[in-house]
Amino acid sequence: MAELSAAAAAPAVPALAGALGDANSDVRKAAVLSLLAHRSDVAARTALAGAAGDPDADVRAYASRAAR
Repeated sequence: MAELSAAAAAPAVPALAGALGDANSDVRKAAVLSLLAHRSDVAARTALAGAAGDPDADVRAYASRAAR
């Protein structure tokens, strides 16, 4: 996922947003952290807002960083 956080938003954000639906919470956490690098993108902010309701507390906490 590190490559996606450094990539341009257009190809990266949809892939990262899709990873937010993964069953593995570690994958979701990594996706949220990578999306933070793209938080100027509307789609990334939308995905992060959705992640704020994730069942995993760590994912929610990481997603809340987008609001700062």
